[in-house]
Amino acid sequence: MKKIFLFLLLINNYVLSHPYTPCDENGMADIYPCENIDLLYRVHIPAMGGISGDTGSDIWGWSDPDTNKEYAIITLSYGTTFVDITDPTNPIYLGKLPTATGLSMWRDVKTYANHAFIVSEASGHGMQVFDLTLLRNIVSPPLEFTASTRYTGFGNAHNIVINETTGFAYAVGTSTCGGGLHMVNIQNPTNPTNAGCFSSDGYTHDAQCVSYIGPDTDYTGKEICFNANEDTVTIVDVTIKSAPIQIARAGYSGSQYTHQGWLTEDHRYYLMNDELDEQNNGHNTKTYIWDMLDLDSPQLIGFYNGPQASTDHNLYIKGNYAYLSNYTSGLRIIDISDIGNANLQEVASFDSYPANNDATLNGTWSNYPYFASGTVIMSDFDGGLYILGPNICPQADATKGLMLQANGDNRIDLSWQNDLAIGETYNVYRSDGGCAVDNFEKIASNISTATFSDNLASGGVSIGYKVSKVDIDAKCESERSTCVETITTGNCTVAPQFAGITSVNSSNTASCGIDVTWSPASGYCSNDISYDVFKSTDPAFVPDSSNKVAAAIGTNQWHDVVVSNDTEYYYLVRATDESNQSQDSNLVKLSDIAQGKLTNGIWSVGAEIGDVGIDQASRHVGWELNTTRVYAGNRSYWSQSQSDICNNLVTQSISLTVGESSQLSFWTLFAIENEWDGGVVEISTDATQWDQGLLTPSYPGTFRESHDSCGYTQGTPSFTGTNLSWQQHTMDLSTYQGQDIKIRWNYSTDNVINEEGWYLDDINVTNTQISSQCSGLTDNIYSSGFELN
Repeated sequence: MKKIFLFLLLINNYVLSHPYTPCDENGMADIYPCENIDLLYRVHIPAMGGISGDTGSDIWGWSDPDTNKEYAIITLSYGTTFVDITDPTNPIYLGKLPTATGLSMWRDVKTYANHAFIVSEASGHGMQVFDLTLLRNIVSPPLEFTASTRYTGFGNAHNIVINETTGFAYAVGTSTCGGGLHMVNIQNPTNPTNAGCFSSDGYTHDAQCVSYIGPDTDYTGKEICFNANEDTVTIVDVTIKSAPIQIARAGYSGSQYTHQGWLTEDHRYYLMNDELDEQNNGHNTKTYIWDMLDLDSPQLIGFYNGPQASTDHNLYIKGNYAYLSNYTSGLRIIDISDIGNANLQEVASFDSYPANNDATLNGTWSNYPYFASGTVIMSDFDGGLYILGPNICPQADATKGLMLQANGDNRIDLSWQNDLAIGETYNVYRSDGGCAVDNFEKIASNISTATFSDNLASGGVSIGYKVSKVDIDAKCESERSTCVETITTGNCTVAPQFAGITSVNSSNTASCGIDVTWSPASGYCSNDISYDVFKSTDPAFVPDSSNKVAAAIGTNQWHDVVVSNDTEYYYLVRATDESNQSQDSNLVKLSDIAQGKLTNGIWSVGAEIGDVGIDQASRHVGWELNTTRVYAGNRSYWSQSQSDICNNLVTQSISLTVGESSQLSFWTLFAIENEWDGGVVEISTDATQWDQGLLTPSYPGTFRESHDSCGYTQGTPSFTGTNLSWQQHTMDLSTYQGQDIKIRWNYSTDNVINEEGWYLDDINVTNTQISSQCSGLTDNIYSSGFELN
C-alpha cells in the first residue's frame, strides 16, 4: 500500500509542477517556445490551492524588506494564493486567502507597506487587506489565511492601483464614482478610509498613479493618474483628493478598448495596449507609444507592432525594458532604450500557450518583473504560475563625472570618468535646446576613450549631453549619465521646437477633403518657420521625399483634397527654420477618413472586422466577439456566460433624422436562466437616463426578483429562457426623431446559475444621419499649398 501511495504521489507531483528547463538552442523550454528566457518552475493551479472552476488572473510580487525573501501573489477565481519563490527552482506554496464573497475570474492585487490589497468583480467583495509578514514563519504549509481587514466602501472592482509613495489606493471599475477612481487612504493599511472620487470621464479600466517627476514642470511633485478609459488615455491630477482635476483626455485612431499602460521610469513616455484592436481591426499585436512631454497634450508618436496576431493584456516597465503579457503569445520583453524615436525591439520571449498565437483570450494574463533577483513571474488563465529567468542585459550604473567645455565656433568638448571594462564602448547623446527639452539623439558610438569633441554643435543655444556604456556585444546599454549643458559660439543650426500635428478631420463636403492643423513651432535660431506635410495610408510610414505632399507652408493648417472616399490617411507635419534649413524630427501622426456630407441613411453594425459604432461594455471587456453562433457574416456579439455580471453593449451616438420615424432592428438568440437572469434593451439621449423601449415581437419573459447584478425590479420585461433560433426584433424610435441617442443591450445575471448567454447580430437603425460618399481627386504633389503641374 505504501509503494502504491508513493507512486501516486510522484505522479501527482509531476502533473502539478514543471521543474527547471532552460531555453535551448532550438528556442524551446520543453513544450514552450522561448527566446532568452528559461523556465525556472511552473506551479499548476491545483498545486497552489486551486479548486474546480479556478482560473488564473492577476499576479504581483512582494519582497520582504527584513529577510529579502521573494513571494509571488497569484489571484484565482476563488481567492488569492501565496508562493515563496526565493529559490525560484524550488518554490513553496504557503497558502490561500479565500474570496471575500463569491466566484469571479476578475481579481486584482497590489502591495503597500508589507500588505496585499485585493479586489474582485465578485459582487460585494470590497477590498481585502492581508498582512504579508504572516508569510515569514510558516512551519507547515499550506495554510488557509484570513484577511487582516476588509474595506467595503465599494462592492465589486475591476482593478486596484496603488501609489506606494503617497499611500493611496485607487479602485477602478467599481459601481461607485461612475466607475472612475475610488480613492482610499491606506497609509494605515489595516484602517483604510475613503478619500475621494473622480468620475468626470466615466469608467476607468486600469491606471497608474505616480508622484510625478517627468518633464512637464507644471506638475512636478503632484500626484498624477494615467487612466485607461475604454477609448482614451485620461490624465488626472489627484493631489487634492476632494477636488481632482482632469488634465487631458487623449483618443487615438483605431481605438477599440483602451486597456492598460505604464510610464517609463522618467515619466516621459507611456506605453499603452488596446485589448480589442487586434480582434476588431485585424492587425498584429500593437503597442501604442505616447510622448508625455506636455501632460496637457499627450502625443501618440508611434507603435510597436509585434510579430504575432495575439491580443495584448498587461504590460510593465523596468529600466530599459517593457514586459508585455500578450495572451496567446506569452511574455514578450521589449528593449525600449530608443523609445524617443519610437524604435522598440523584442529581445526575449516565453510562450505559455504554444497551441497558437491567435487574437483570443487564452494564455497569460499578467506578469511582475520587479524582483531584485531578476526573476520574473507570470500568471496564466489555465497554466497557473510560471517562474521565469530572463537572460537579458543587467542594469549597469550610469557613467559619472560628465564635464563640458565650449571650444570655439560650433565645438563642445566632453570628458567623463573612464569606467569601461574590456570590450565596452561609449555612446554620446545630444539634446538641442538643453537638458529640459529632452530631445536626445545619439550623435556618436563605439567611443573607447572618456573624451569626445562635438564639432557640429549649434552656436548660441543651450546644448545638453548624456553618455552611456555599451557592452562588448553591442547588445546591452547602461543607464545614461546625468545631463549637463552649455553654450558655444558659431552659427545657429538647431531645428525649431515643435510638438507636431494637433488635429486631422474630414471636411464632410461633397468633394473629399481632410483638414490638417498644428500649433506654431518655436524657433531657436529665427522666427522664419515653415512646415512640410507628409502623408500615407500606412500608419508605420517613415516621412521622406516620397510621401511629402506639401512643402514650405507658412500657416498652421492645410487642406488636403487629394483623398479618396473611405480610405484612412495618416499625416505627419514637421517644422523647418528657413534661416538654416534645419527641420525637427517629431514622429506625431494623426489620421482620419474622408467622408461626404451628412445624409439620411441606415446605421448598421454586425460584429465584423472593420465595423465601427459600438463602444463596448462598462465592465472589463463585457460583450465579446463570437464566431460559433452567427446570423450573417463571420461574427456576432456574445454577452459572455458568467454569474453576477452586468455587461452592456453600447452603441456610439446615433443621430436620428429630423422629420423621419426611425426604427431599431436586430437579430438575436439566447439561453438565459429563466426569470432569474435576463437581457434588456434601453435607449438614452444623455448616456445617463436610460429608458426601456417596447419590442416587436415583445420580450419573451420578465425578471422574477430583483437579485440580478444590474438591479432590475421584479416584473421587468427581458430576454430570458431559451430560444436558440435566430429571431429579429424591432423597436419604434419615432419619439426620439431629430435627437442623438445611444442604445444598449444589458445582460444581467445573479450569483448562482448561469447559462450560455445572449447573442446579437445585424443591428440596424433606419433614418439616421450618416456620412455620404465624397468624390476624390487623383494623387498630386503640393508645394506651398498649390498643385504642381
